[in-house]
Amino acid sequence: MKRLCLAIVIIMLGASIGCSSALSLGQRTSDSAHAFLIHSAQMIDKIGGDISAEGESYLVIKYEVENLQSQNDSLRRWTDQIILEARGELCEPILIESLDNQLWETSLLQNEKKEGYIVFTVPDDAYDFDLIFTFPDSGNEVSYDFRYMDKRIGVNVDHVLTKLERIERTQRIPLIGGILTTVTSSPIKYLGIILVPEDEVSQLLEQTKDLSDDAKRKVIEDYLLARGNSRLE
Repeated sequence: MKRLCLAIVIIMLGASIGCSSALSLGQRTSDSAHAFLIHSAQMIDKIGGDISAEGESYLVIKYEVENLQSQNDSLRRWTDQIILEARGELCEPILIESLDNQLWETSLLQNEKKEGYIVFTVPDDAYDFDLIFTFPDSGNEVSYDFRYMDKRIGVNVDHVLTKLERIERTQRIPLIGGILTTVTSSPIKYLGIILVPEDEVSQLLEQTKDLSDDAKRKVIEDYLLARGNSRLE
């Protein structure tokens, strides 16, 4: 009897863990008809001439939808399939006139994918967000848990670029460059926020090696947005 009870508890625990698992930025999910992907989430106070209300900010989510069917998909309002919560409260989507490529509704050709932005008004002191996407044909729901990219995106990119260039210069010092780099190895952070974890610094160095400053900046921006790194120490 004890063995039976233990087996039931293990099964229930496994089921609970399986149901509670949530996706993160960059993870693709699908049913038999469509695929969905969140590329990035950035929080910002001003977009063009639009300024968020006091106590609120704009959360700009870049997402992608894909028609997996061998037939065309009719015009659909994709924002109706997306629900966003911050601290257990629903956040409202908003059209921003000065922002290009907002993807509220679209039709899709067979096997076509499109990407664009949707903007939500959120509390300016919110950090963690829950997004639920409902597939229109099957009704299946998937959830994403994520943190936004810090609103100082340009400042953060500049800071990471400066740090990487400093590490590269140190590595080029004859004889002791490699030793100094190992000794000073640490995460790249700004104002207490970890932008690049220690174990990913070398990988980012390799990805930006021999690129122009503009190309390096683009790689770093994509890196920061994809990971939503805004983690406090």
